[in-house]
Amino acid sequence: MENWESLNIRTELLNALKLKNFTKPTKIQSESIPPAINDQRDILGAAETGSGKTLAFAIPILNGILNGKSTGSISDDSGSDPESDINSDSENDSEPEVLEELDENGLGCVAVVNLPPDNYTKTNKKLWAVILVPTRELAMQVKNHIEDVAKFTDISIAAIVGGLSSEKQERILKKGPEIIVATPGRLWEMVQRNEPHLMQLNKVKYFVIDEADRMVETAHFPELHLMLEKINLKKNNKRQNFVFSATLTMVHKAPYRINIKSKKKVKKNLTPDDKLKSLIQLIGMKNPHVVNLTTVNCVTSTVKEMQIFCSVKEKDGYLYYFLKQNPGRSLVFCNSISCVKRLASVFSILKLNPLPIHSNMIQKQRLKNLDKFRANDHGLLLATDVASRGLDIVGVNHVIHYDVPRTAEIYIHRSGRTARASNIGLSLLICTPDKKNVYLNVLRTMKREKELPRLEVQLRMLQTYLACVKLAQEVTTLEEKAKKETASTNWFNKAAEEMEILLDEDELPRGMGSSDLKKHKKLVNTKRKQLDLFLSTIK
Repeated sequence: MENWESLNIRTELLNALKLKNFTKPTKIQSESIPPAINDQRDILGAAETGSGKTLAFAIPILNGILNGKSTGSISDDSGSDPESDINSDSENDSEPEVLEELDENGLGCVAVVNLPPDNYTKTNKKLWAVILVPTRELAMQVKNHIEDVAKFTDISIAAIVGGLSSEKQERILKKGPEIIVATPGRLWEMVQRNEPHLMQLNKVKYFVIDEADRMVETAHFPELHLMLEKINLKKNNKRQNFVFSATLTMVHKAPYRINIKSKKKVKKNLTPDDKLKSLIQLIGMKNPHVVNLTTVNCVTSTVKEMQIFCSVKEKDGYLYYFLKQNPGRSLVFCNSISCVKRLASVFSILKLNPLPIHSNMIQKQRLKNLDKFRANDHGLLLATDVASRGLDIVGVNHVIHYDVPRTAEIYIHRSGRTARASNIGLSLLICTPDKKNVYLNVLRTMKREKELPRLEVQLRMLQTYLACVKLAQEVTTLEEKAKKETASTNWFNKAAEEMEILLDEDELPRGMGSSDLKKHKKLVNTKRKQLDLFLSTIK
């Protein structure tokens, strides 16, 4: 633990790190923590996925809160200018705040938000830190990581995310958590409800944006821009900011269709320095200490990268072949929810027990599926990019890009779900002819001169797997059709019963009659038996 002790970390935190068997800091931690703790510098950090960025900001925050409590600096205004406080308080008495609100296209309009004065609070606890992350799952994970390190302290931490009961989260806020980990949408919703504990938002001592490059995109998180305006409304010289991401310095050309649509002269492409300057200005950082540990390769060296080039019809077959030939915990990424749902149906019939996760699922089910995936050494998770950033799942052996990622950043973050904490892993990209240009653009952004190496396949064995998948797809299609027919007929019958109308079979909605439906179900059962026989003959 000597390496940790040299970073000027308090004993309570060192004991928790020892308990978790974190014997020495990672590179991002050893380069970020000293300037954050000793000099109270803002930190702008870029490092590969799985490098320990969470503790790089969590430890300085916990350390600072403990020091603040021990010296008694718990109450007010942590460093805001007294004169500006007086002026803003008097203005708040007479005028509401005016913030700029952004629509889905990133266009601005003025919105008047009637918030109570900043000194209006019903809780005696101070809000020390706000940590913003892009997804609900990442928020829960970050909260758990911080709680692990804060085990021997009395610091309270809460997660405020969408998908869960807002009333329950209101009760959590009333308890006055000292650290809030949140997604921007739900936190802004609570701010607009005038939650008393959040009236301290522009007085927080520590402010963090994790996965910052994704978070500051206006079209994705308009609430974050409103939040930043709220936080920066009153000058707070002593607020310490932390901004982290694996792709913070990566820039790529905007899609060609956007350039054509605008019909304006397109500005030159952003440089990494331009991107960093834009972030610094947007967040209100002060002379940040920049830690850039991203490699030329972009993806961590312990990830073996490969690709498969095939037709659209063959994608499911190649994926099935890979999963059967490479046992282990696998995470498959798709670009759409409909793709996740379709693959879940096909691979359920193939008896691989897939676990879907996407933004249309209720939060409890998403977390439940993640827990099941973590607990199964041969688990299969089918996900949209809601699972691509920050999630730390130990022992993911393979990441498969079923759909070519739209940007290099997405590719890097997806690939970063494997080979975490210096373990080895494999990233496989499945490319079809219509997506070849997108694939090459991803490589160009990562400054790759060569294409990814091809995955070798045994053609004779592949044909068997392709036949299996084709049969499973047929069963899926037939079952879906039967389900729709049954649902439609049941709805019509129920409506007729409620209206006390007797119907003959020829008066039912056009489609399969009861006899046709029986024949259809018999065909499904026959196909299923054929598939089961097929599956019993292959490994």
